[in-house]
Amino acid sequence: MNRTRTIAVGAICALAATGTTATAASLITSAKIADGTIMNRDIHRGTISESRLDQHVVAKLNRLAVAGQPGATGATGATGATGATGAAGARGAAGQDGAAGAAAAVQTTLNPAVAVKASGSAGWSLTGVPAAKLTGGELALAGGFDSNTVAGGIGITHAYASAPLATLSALSYTARVDKRPAGTVNAPVIHVTLTGAHRDGSTSTFTNLVYEPANNGGIGVGETKTFDALAGQWWSTNALVGHPRQATAPLSAFITDNPDAKITAISIDNGGSSGSTIPVDEFDAAADNVVVGFSGAFDRYDFGG
Repeated sequence: MNRTRTIAVGAICALAATGTTATAASLITSAKIADGTIMNRDIHRGTISESRLDQHVVAKLNRLAVAGQPGATGATGATGATGATGAAGARGAAGQDGAAGAAAAVQTTLNPAVAVKASGSAGWSLTGVPAAKLTGGELALAGGFDSNTVAGGIGITHAYASAPLATLSALSYTARVDKRPAGTVNAPVIHVTLTGAHRDGSTSTFTNLVYEPANNGGIGVGETKTFDALAGQWWSTNALVGHPRQATAPLSAFITDNPDAKITAISIDNGGSSGSTIPVDEFDAAADNVVVGFSGAFDRYDFGG
């Protein structure tokens, strides 16, 4: 404690204790007060004013008073940077295998074939004999025309009991041309005979839909080709609603426009007609490996065995 303040405080305390005035016979000086002998109990409350304290002590007391009060709320700090992306989690366990789908009908030569070794085998009957015959493991075709057949051509026919045209799901064959007159495009064709077709301007519902290689990429002399007739271009021997006679269109278009059409026969023949028929000895061709299917199921026929 500062010596000056000690003397002053000591004097004040002595006067307070004796009840005397400042004119007492002698003053108590700092020299007469031993350090640490003035205690809190020796000082009356309220007897020392701030003005009597050292200015440094007052400043320190003020700082302590201010430090004890909560300060004003500081401004919000800036948003911290986004943390790095965490590592990818482990791959989940593999799910169970789905159920196996239904097996599709595959139309290849690997499928078991139904041998057609003679007229009448497996529902196929020759027309226009001997211009059409089963020989050498195939259907051999010559020229000519047969007015007794529903298609007019000479070849082989399979009858069907009014199978809906819309259910026809496979139709293909392999054809070869060995000889024909120069300038012609004749080749083995398919005739699909219908009833229930929407004829244009006629009460009859009969017609033949015709598939010709000439309208589907063609086939040259000495060439062998396989044709997917279901995906090709066809024409009708009679004018149908929306389909003029001999105007080509996809089979799907004929099915859409003739929802009631029924198949009564399918034939593979030389394409002969009363109007343009190649003589018997001027045409030489063959057909084999015929695939016919309805509603997803199909049969493959091996002509000649």
